[in-house]
Amino acid sequence: MDGIYAAYLSGKTGSSVGIFLFKGGAVSGADIGGAIYDGEYVTSQDGLYIVGTLTMDAPQNTPLITGTSAVGPNSKMAIPLRLPTSFSENDVFKIETPAGPVNAKFRKIRSL
Repeated sequence: MDGIYAAYLSGKTGSSVGIFLFKGGAVSGADIGGAIYDGEYVTSQDGLYIVGTLTMDAPQNTPLITGTSAVGPNSKMAIPLRLPTSFSENDVFKIETPAGPVNAKFRKIRSL
């Protein structure tokens, strides 16, 4: 799973692109809307999934692709993460965020 990934994201009212680094249980990234992501993950006992939590920190009053806006000076949102350890760049995953669902497609740019 370790690597650098491009993420193509869509929600109720828009779309976005981001870049993420997955390495040794840590994940960090950013998207074109100015949000910064940081979190941790582990591999499930059966080895089929990575599970963890990503914290999104978006600039205040930024419109989100879910149809809401980031509010407050520190607009942090915890997002549960569950992705297969093996997937195709054509697979689309539904991620349930506190602000609403997001569809995500990941493309591995390079292994580490």
